[in-house]
Amino acid sequence: MAEVRAQDDLLLLMEDKQLRKLAKVLRNQEEPLSQSIKSEPDRAKYLEECNNAYDIVVTLLQTSTDLRDKHEATRDTDKVKANIATDIQDYVKYGVNMGLQCIQNCGMRVTVVESLKTHFDDMATELNTVDSRGVNDIEGFAEEVSYYKTSMFEYVTNLRSGTSRAHSKAYSDALKLEGIEFPNLVSRHKNKLGYKDEFEFLEEDQKLEVYNSIIVESGRAKIPTMYKRSKPPGATAGGVATMAVTAGIMAWDIFTAEHKLESALNSAVSVLSGAVSYAVNVAVSSAVGTVVANAQLGVLMVSMAGFVVGAVVGILFAAATGAILKLILGTGGKVPPNLDDLKFYSATMPNGMAIANEISHDS
Repeated sequence: MAEVRAQDDLLLLMEDKQLRKLAKVLRNQEEPLSQSIKSEPDRAKYLEECNNAYDIVVTLLQTSTDLRDKHEATRDTDKVKANIATDIQDYVKYGVNMGLQCIQNCGMRVTVVESLKTHFDDMATELNTVDSRGVNDIEGFAEEVSYYKTSMFEYVTNLRSGTSRAHSKAYSDALKLEGIEFPNLVSRHKNKLGYKDEFEFLEEDQKLEVYNSIIVESGRAKIPTMYKRSKPPGATAGGVATMAVTAGIMAWDIFTAEHKLESALNSAVSVLSGAVSYAVNVAVSSAVGTVVANAQLGVLMVSMAGFVVGAVVGILFAAATGAILKLILGTGGKVPPNLDDLKFYSATMPNGMAIANEISHDS
């Protein structure tokens, strides 16, 4: 029987064969959507993103298993490293579940799994070379990996779960009544943590702390206190960057929980066209709840909050959706320059959660 850890409407798949099947089904259902993209460069980019997201997931699952097996073979002589390798594999699987189930947009998914792979590569390299730096380093490394694993579990099980999202509605409603915009919310928590620089100029670990502060205050998830330590030479910020993007997505979801933007976007899409997929120009306004469809002009007017929601759940996408969302999250909600000049598309992308549910019952 396949191992499945369940919470609300999200089934956390932990077997490699299940996750590979989920990735393949998503790719096979997303690829045909490219047929409605009239721009050849955009169509090629979309297909590249679909295939890259699949390929990276398959690579991550194999390499994390190889790392675990390598160190499990030496458990009798090095139990600590064997345990770290197991935690790294769990972290990778939680992250893969997050990318496949919680992110419906393949452009954003490939950005998430690319960051996840960068982080895994860093951790694998450190685990394989940590002996040369002594016992204190490996103990600190073990604690940091445990932090990443615990945090990713909280993100994936609480990001798109219906019951978990319901926990944010009272918090979101209070923000709605207050009339606060997302950048102001971010600044409030940045100042609360004592950071003086603008959010976009903070280090990745500081951005992560700000977003986690919003998550914890809302009651959405139980994020552990961030573990910090000196990095070995050559290490990147890949891990923290991965967590910062994930936490940023959840913070946006918390902010918009009471605005019902997904249903408003779907209604606007219906006004513009009965087709499954079509091209529109997206104009970004500042108002949180703004979603206006002009059928005569073929323009969808959507707020920044609406754009982020629509892009994450696969209602709106562009050839560079992941990069655009990463830029928005990295600046704390600022409108990127010339966003309204880009060509966007709309489609009903497959629901990874629903597919995962089916796969779990077939196993």
